[in-house]
Amino acid sequence: MPAHHPLFGHLLIVGKIMSRLPSDVHGHILPRQISKAYPNLGPMFYIDTWPFGPPMLVVTSAHGANQFTVAHSLPKFAAMRQYMEPMTGGMDLPTLEGREWKKWRAVFNPGFSSSHLMTMVPQMVKDVTTFCENLEQRAASGQVFSLDPLTINLNLDIIGRVAL
Repeated sequence: MPAHHPLFGHLLIVGKIMSRLPSDVHGHILPRQISKAYPNLGPMFYIDTWPFGPPMLVVTSAHGANQFTVAHSLPKFAAMRQYMEPMTGGMDLPTLEGREWKKWRAVFNPGFSSSHLMTMVPQMVKDVTTFCENLEQRAASGQVFSLDPLTINLNLDIIGRVAL
């Protein structure tokens, strides 16, 4: 674990790492950047950003993630539920718990089986090719453009096709 300051927690480390990155970088990049700066942390480590956010346990291994999500279904992060509920009414896989989660996960399992996904690869390649063509056209214009609508459309196309 990176050195923990008794007053500032890990804020000094976070500030040092973030100061080297573009000012508009998303905070989700932070755990990976900490892993790179401190390669001996192992598959799990703790980040304390109080008072700006709750403590965070970062899991960087598939085995560790399996322990939290499959082997021992732990309670989901409350902030995610608060974020998702206005959009989903609380009926979404990322925040459902226990039996309710298992019931709905079983409904979607066939759509995520490897055999089904393999049948979808040609269409996914077609979607990604269209995405790349759109990027090339916009880049050729020389104008600055937002990737957001293009990537959202790509994700919705692929997820919608796979899940439905």
